[in-house]
Amino acid sequence: MSKCAALLLGAMLFLLAVPARAGDITENLMMSSAWCTFKYNKITGYSNTTRLVFNGNGTYSQGGRAEGYSSGSGGSMASQRNSRAAGRWRVVNGELYIGEGAGQPQPVRTVVKRNNRGYPIIMADGIEYSQCK
Repeated sequence: MSKCAALLLGAMLFLLAVPARAGDITENLMMSSAWCTFKYNKITGYSNTTRLVFNGNGTYSQGGRAEGYSSGSGGSMASQRNSRAAGRWRVVNGELYIGEGAGQPQPVRTVVKRNNRGYPIIMADGIEYSQCK
């Protein structure tokens, strides 16, 4: 087994050993940091980042940026799009509820796990959020 394969297998086994717990959301956890996502498609070159900030008054703000670049026989094209959203949030019995705009907060399927350094990772409706740096 190559050294790289051994390291990958070790990392996978570690992740299986790190407990992931549903219903482990607290208000303090949500307000402890801004929460970020990053996605990159190596085939299309498209990337997307999102940053969420949860405030103590029950509101949140979200900002995002999508960028892409493509080239072909017709030339090259770069694109960029910024987005913003805001709404209300709350935690009930360890579960996160979010409502965009003036809408009523709805439950979000969440699981909290820890990375290999012990920092929380929130999986919310299948999207991974980590603390922004």
